[in-house]
Amino acid sequence: MPILSVTGLKGGVGKSVLIHNLAGAFALSGKKVLCIDNDSQSSLSSGVFGPTAVEGFDPGTTIAALYADLDPLPERIIRPSGVDRIDVIAGSLTASRYNLPEPFAAPVELQTCLRSFLAEVRGEYNYILIDNPPNLQLANWASLVASDYSLAPITPEDYSSMSLSPALEAVRQAADGPNSRLHLLGLVLTLVQPRLGVHAAYERVLRELHGDAVFGTRIPASADVKEAISRRLPVTHYKPRGASAKAFKALAEEILSRIEALRHKEAA
Repeated sequence: MPILSVTGLKGGVGKSVLIHNLAGAFALSGKKVLCIDNDSQSSLSSGVFGPTAVEGFDPGTTIAALYADLDPLPERIIRPSGVDRIDVIAGSLTASRYNLPEPFAAPVELQTCLRSFLAEVRGEYNYILIDNPPNLQLANWASLVASDYSLAPITPEDYSSMSLSPALEAVRQAADGPNSRLHLLGLVLTLVQPRLGVHAAYERVLRELHGDAVFGTRIPASADVKEAISRRLPVTHYKPRGASAKAFKALAEEILSRIEALRHKEAA
């Protein structure tokens, strides 16, 4: 039951879309998935339930309860997504008050509350996917402390590329510190426009710099994804034969292959 988090300093790189649609790809393969919206902006939750519904959620039934209570009942904060085999812990603006800017100075119980909670429920799911805010404060740190693997989404552009190093350093700090089982699974190219010269150039540079750490699968910028969000569906369910759905399915398969390779390496 792998726990995967997305880590990055840059907003607008498709973290929430990545989580939503990987969940769709895993669910289509018959796996049960828990998605956690660990970002007070609640983009993932809005894509799943709609902004109006999310605004109406009692914070005590969202991720905020986990940071406030440290040990909420799972049935209190886990809700069905409306798509078979996908459950969600919704985000909440209230959670922002707990997202302390200096995570290392936070009480240990706050740093580890997500890990402790997931230890209770991970046996009920095949995959747990965590969406995070575009900063390296407490929420992101708690996610890294709780995760087995981290994905770093990046668009092949200047600002996104510049934010990569701090994110990778945070993963290293968590792995060297409180979570020795954490692995960086790789860098995922998102919102790619293949015909855009700057994207092609940055992709070449990223692959030269990071080699096999960059996933072979690219996630394209797509109108299908935007339409799927408006229908409150993963694109894998909205247009399962489209190019975007195929890309997310291919990425899910590549993720599983990397996890399997790491497990074999550790067992050797």
